[in-house]
Amino acid sequence: MGDTVKFGQHVELPGNPSELINNTIKVGIYKEEQIILQGFVHSKAEQKIDYYEKKIAEMKQKYDMDFSTFKNKISLGAAEVNLEEWNDFVLWGSYVKAYRYWAQFC
Repeated sequence: MGDTVKFGQHVELPGNPSELINNTIKVGIYKEEQIILQGFVHSKAEQKIDYYEKKIAEMKQKYDMDFSTFKNKISLGAAEVNLEEWNDFVLWGSYVKAYRYWAQFC
């Protein structure tokens, strides 16, 4: 029959010994790469969260209210459109959405 690899007295696996070793090494490498990639994503997410926290804080300071209050203000005052406030509303909403997205990786 084909090649087999013995591990101790009771375990025998079919296949070429070098293939089994190479596959084992590949799995180990992939685990290491996965750990490195997870660390990279976590680090990048922390950077993004810091950035969006600062942007949200700037808007909060500019309007002296949080986003949900500002959203209500914009919604209730729909008849009188202030272009700067509308632009800030869109920006602020995108900051909040981006912050929530990156927060899921931490």
